[in-house]
Amino acid sequence: MNESSTLAPAQLRELRSFAAAARTLNFSRAAREVGCTPSVLSRRIAALEESAGIPLFLRTTRRMALTEHGVRLLAQYQRLEAALADMALALQPRSRGASGHLRLQVPASYGRYRLAPLLADFMRAHPGIALDVAYDDAFVDLVAGKVDLAVRVGRLDDARLVARRVSTMHRYLCASPDYLANAPALLEPADLRAHRCIAFDGLRTGTLWQFHRQRQRRSVRITPVMTCNDAQAARDAALAGVGIALQADYMSDALVAQGRLVPVLTDWPVSDSPVHLLWLPGADRQPALRLLIDALVAAMAD
Repeated sequence: MNESSTLAPAQLRELRSFAAAARTLNFSRAAREVGCTPSVLSRRIAALEESAGIPLFLRTTRRMALTEHGVRLLAQYQRLEAALADMALALQPRSRGASGHLRLQVPASYGRYRLAPLLADFMRAHPGIALDVAYDDAFVDLVAGKVDLAVRVGRLDDARLVARRVSTMHRYLCASPDYLANAPALLEPADLRAHRCIAFDGLRTGTLWQFHRQRQRRSVRITPVMTCNDAQAARDAALAGVGIALQADYMSDALVAQGRLVPVLTDWPVSDSPVHLLWLPGADRQPALRLLIDALVAAMAD
């Protein structure tokens, strides 16, 4: 860039803006991440490209991508970020407990049943760390939402994030004994079409219920008599005898043991869903976040 071996503050701002744009490939999101307007971010990147004497991005009307030089510069900047984070950790007094403020985004029902007790245990062990937890089934963008850690159930589709698989969610169909006493026979997945079904619209597959048995697979598109945006409400409807619900083990196992719910179509299991912790690259170098990730990994292991 220039002949000096020292980066000026303006160049560091330009590099940070470039790294945010390179990770998101979206100037508006990158601007929110670094705390400036898109026009300011664009000027910073233009200045960086002028200093480098070569374009860092390939831009068309439909997409944006890094040039080969941009890829190399991003890798160099990420190594710099990692080195600075390591230095910050090394300089932290060992006698002081970890502190900080972390924003979490977790699925609503899964978060209430499985994560809330674990987070309470964590906060008792680390009173200097404050947590801001959003219980929401929506897939929030970690950069735009300034989220430090997310818990996701099911398939992942954001390659920008670091993912750590920590557990598995099992699901099965169940209904109340009262409902089943007067319901039609249920031997095959296709028989569900003759039943009253309760849908949870937080499932990615929606009303398409998928089953497998050895190498056989079946899919049934149900016509629900009731659709809920809350998994607990769907479970409660099944308890009340409304119909058959597809439920997660953490919400229904105890009720099955009590005889209040009865599993059905047990010869045709529903595919399990992986549970992951997600965070942005390098974010786990924060001592508070590293402690939380380690605690959840240990507590949630299958």
